[in-house]
Amino acid sequence: MAPDYDALVAWLREAYGDRLRWVASFDHGRFSHRVRFVRDDLKTELTEQQLDVVVHRSLAVFNRDHVEDVYAHLGPARALVVEHERATAIHVYLDDEQGVVVKLEPAATVEVPGFAADCRDRLGA
Repeated sequence: MAPDYDALVAWLREAYGDRLRWVASFDHGRFSHRVRFVRDDLKTELTEQQLDVVVHRSLAVFNRDHVEDVYAHLGPARALVVEHERATAIHVYLDDEQGVVVKLEPAATVEVPGFAADCRDRLGA
C-alpha cells in the first residue's frame, strides 16, 4: 500500500496552518523526491530548482543510513529534527529508503516522538 501523502498534507495544513512551510517525500535509494506541498508565499521565495537543491542536499546528508551510522549505538532511526533560525525540519523515516521531510515555521511546536508517529499514522505507514 502506497503512503497517503494527501492525507498527511491535509492533517499538517489543519494542524499547523500558515506555520507549515513545505512537505516533500523522498526515496533515498533512487535519490529522488516529490514536493507534496509548498506554502504560497514560498513559491516566490524558493524557486522549484532551489527547493530541489535543498531536498537533494538533505537526502545526501540526512539519509537514514548516515544517521544510523553516526548513532549506531542507539538503534534504528525513526526521525531527525533539525532546528534552524527560520524553520524546523523534521525528517520522518518510513523504511530504509523512503520518508518525508516536513518544514515548519520556527514558532511551531512539535512533540517528539509523537509528531513522527502521527505522520506515519496519516500516511498509513
